[in-house]
Amino acid sequence: MDVKIPFYNITNIFLPGLVFTGSCILLFIDKIKVIVNSISELSNTGLEILIIISSIGIAYEVGYIIFRLGAILIEPILKKMFDLAPYERFVAAKKAGAEQSLDMLSREYGYTRTRITLFILLSATTGLNSHWMLMVVCILCVVLFTLTVRGHIQKILTTVETYAIKNSTSQNIP
Repeated sequence: MDVKIPFYNITNIFLPGLVFTGSCILLFIDKIKVIVNSISELSNTGLEILIIISSIGIAYEVGYIIFRLGAILIEPILKKMFDLAPYERFVAAKKAGAEQSLDMLSREYGYTRTRITLFILLSATTGLNSHWMLMVVCILCVVLFTLTVRGHIQKILTTVETYAIKNSTSQNIP
């Protein structure tokens, strides 16, 4: 079986899912112990392997949900907070020669947006569980990644504008 998972999916979907599920396990360790004890009574059945494989699948699916929540809920907020380049200008700049740099900046923007979503969810989860110091750390991470996304957006805007100017100048030359 040849399985190829793109690096983007590992870093932007699987890792946030793993971090979130791992954090939830630590936050709800007492409840997890009960589940683990009931599973350990069924030892020597090969169930452990099934649980490990299922856990990997669950982490990936949780990460995918976090990724999609970022696109649906966080993206509009970021668009209101910071001016994003209109998509048409973004595509035009890619066609004018900025494809490689814009693809990289776009990926970085996506990573950062997913991390904002992850830490918002973690801050809510830690707050519900009365872990106030962890909640503050998660909120500080949201602020950090929001400032980071602002930098990515500014770089994207600069690149789009640079290529828009180059493209309009080259079209005016006879």
